[in-house]
Amino acid sequence: MTKVRILIADEIDTSAVKNFSEKYSDKFPVKINFGISNQEIINTYNDFDVLIIRSIRKSDKSLLDNVSFKIIATCSKGTDHIDVDYAKKKGIKILNAEEANSVSAAEHTLGLILAIEKNLLLSDRLVRQNKFGFYDYERNELRGRSIGIIGFGKVGSYLGNICRALGMNVYANDIDKNVRSKNQGFIFKSLNYILKNSDIISIHIPMNKKNDNFISKENFDLLKKDSVFINTSRGSVIEEKYLLNLLKNRKIKFAGLDVFQNEPLINRDFAKLDNVILTNHIAGKTIQSRRKVAENIFEQLLEICK
Repeated sequence: MTKVRILIADEIDTSAVKNFSEKYSDKFPVKINFGISNQEIINTYNDFDVLIIRSIRKSDKSLLDNVSFKIIATCSKGTDHIDVDYAKKKGIKILNAEEANSVSAAEHTLGLILAIEKNLLLSDRLVRQNKFGFYDYERNELRGRSIGIIGFGKVGSYLGNICRALGMNVYANDIDKNVRSKNQGFIFKSLNYILKNSDIISIHIPMNKKNDNFISKENFDLLKKDSVFINTSRGSVIEEKYLLNLLKNRKIKFAGLDVFQNEPLINRDFAKLDNVILTNHIAGKTIQSRRKVAENIFEQLLEICK
């Protein structure tokens, strides 16, 4: 029986690894070396068959040219950290976890929206400063508010269902005809309509060449002054510096950002603002999603290699 040797180079859910190894170690021997560098992979494991990584690892030509992996599996939804086109030219198949973290990402997005509209960070500070009786700051209900969701795939549509259950008016936008046909119960609007008319805008599109700076200066200028902008997809899908300028000049009310253009060395000017909530790219990362992502990757490997 031909063995498929697997290297796990980044930390993933260990229980999923254990379950997989206990069942399939004869055919799929697993080597775990969390945090190993790309150069160490080249030096020591360049003849392995499968590489399992996370989105924190860049897999570019310098790696792909010096290994013999037949499959690179990333425990993430996005694949922008991998030179996918070059991998295909090298005959390397790319696997990703398309759906496994969609619930976590959608819930995190809702958490940002609630924290903003209920002004939870300010309320927390007031209590800590012994200003319990101070209530002179804005708080809003979500019922009756309009949310525009740009990208209505797994994350966007799940968020849409949650928001509709809360009594919000949900406007969806997606270029994929299949996505629109699967979600006929929602109102699909043009990008311009959503930007001009939504109280809250949340973006859920993948990072690729065509989506670089997808929300540009011209798009941002369409937002209402009292609007809230949420990004839990990728930092580079928006013109980040212009959003910073809008926030500084109070041209929009608030933003909630989980992703940034230059992670982890993000633009520190965001940290100086009191009208933005910042989280450290954790929207899709929960205990539950971490396990589901790893399990999904192993399931795909079994399907391909059976």
